Amino acid sequence: SDANIHMAYVAQQRLDGYEATVQHTVKRKAAFDKHVLSRSPREVIFTKGQLVQFYYSSTHNTLEAKRKLLPKWSPPHRVTER
Repeated sequence: SDANIHMAYVAQQRLDGYEATVQHTVKRKAAFDKHVLSRSPREVIFTKGQLVQFYYSSTHNTLEAKRKLLPKWSPPHRVTER
């Protein structure tokens, strides 16, 4: 029937849109990575005795109210060995 044909068409359009979004995201990520890596070193080397912090990426993009108040960085840690 016409309804089934239209539903299949809509489903295909949704899949095509999703594929285009994924391809665009991959393209933008490659451009961003190329830009960032050209400006900064690829590997950060810490020496013994330096203070470092860890970024909690799980709190970066969240809509949960309780996570918005949590710290985004760890307390300082001293590098003990390489």
